[in-house]
Amino acid sequence: MATTTPAADTQEPRLPYVIYEGDTVICQTSDGRMFFQAVTKDESIRVGKKVASLKPVIGSFYGAIFEEQNKKLVKVTGGLFPDPVAPETGEGFVPDGDNRHYADTNSAQTLKQTDIGELREKGATGKEIIQKLVENSSTWETKTEFSKQKYLKKKQQKYMPRVRFLRCTAESLCRTYRLKNPAKICNLREDSLGQVLVYSNIFAGGQVLVVDTCMGLVTGAIAERQGGSGRIICPYEGQQPAADILRRFNFDKRTLESIHYMPFKQVRMLELKEEEVVEPPKVARDGLTPEERERLAAERAKNFTPQQQKRYAEKKARRADTKLNRQSPSTIRQWAREKSDSLVIAANYDPEEVLMALLPYLGRSKPFVVYSEFLEPLTRTFATLQKMEAIIDLQLNETWTHPGHSASWSISKRL
Repeated sequence: MATTTPAADTQEPRLPYVIYEGDTVICQTSDGRMFFQAVTKDESIRVGKKVASLKPVIGSFYGAIFEEQNKKLVKVTGGLFPDPVAPETGEGFVPDGDNRHYADTNSAQTLKQTDIGELREKGATGKEIIQKLVENSSTWETKTEFSKQKYLKKKQQKYMPRVRFLRCTAESLCRTYRLKNPAKICNLREDSLGQVLVYSNIFAGGQVLVVDTCMGLVTGAIAERQGGSGRIICPYEGQQPAADILRRFNFDKRTLESIHYMPFKQVRMLELKEEEVVEPPKVARDGLTPEERERLAAERAKNFTPQQQKRYAEKKARRADTKLNRQSPSTIRQWAREKSDSLVIAANYDPEEVLMALLPYLGRSKPFVVYSEFLEPLTRTFATLQKMEAIIDLQLNETWTHPGHSASWSISKRL
């Protein structure tokens, strides 16, 4: 069961450093915001207080910076905060100006809003408007260099809003979610994620058992490292896996097809031979057959706008493609019985219960890693593992790199 995106359906080879239509990117704006954005010709992005089309972004390199100019995105050089007016202060130069005689009376600026509006109507760039503001400021020459830079930065945010488009990788996604909503990824940090990948010895061509309740972040990080060469089996609890972050990786079709989901209730079936397994009958929650459900969806689609109908058709095609390439439950169970090369648990479940259920399907001398944002569940699991003679090189690691960071823990070892 793989999640696809429009970008994943592209048949041509994808260059990892190029932004393609349908990709999800991380936008870093000059006003300090970070958010996700799907890049399509029809989508727009808010930069500062203006809205501009994303069409110029398609085909650019990741890391490129664009500036809003007359409601259009224009590719520029430099950083998010250029300094088009004030010169660099040379070494050994001590500025003479200070603010001891400055009084904030709102009368220092002689350029009015109507004048700025006229400049914009004439097509003046943000750089030219800031230059005019500086020229018409009666207190500019008396400001300190620090005050000048602070003033310019504020005006650049308003008149020269910029945005940087970053590639969605395991590291950048982990950092963005940690800053925006860390609870969704179990407070997993970039350094902790790196340790999980190292201790679990992820390599191309290997088979990995993954229990992930970090919205698919850990699963995506493993798939990113394997590059589609390998097999990832993900047991999950509930009606469907929670893997919203996985679709933001912009994986190609091959990588997505290397990820396979298996309900936890099927883990119990692994003890049986495949011919002894009795599949429970599928019961629809709404009591409708697949044909009836499809007909109702088609009726609702008639009321969609042309753009909504286009998205519905694309989504329907992706679902059909996913269903066509999805492996059968019996095939996934057989793979799990063949013993995996690594076992990774990064979940908010009881780690001891999950680990003991999956350890029999980990190969000999193969590593396993258990991550948790809390210490107590891991200490209980650690004590249980210490009593098992089959476990060697057992470690309980605390990840703490800075006083301002919260700690997290993981168990790593070999069976």
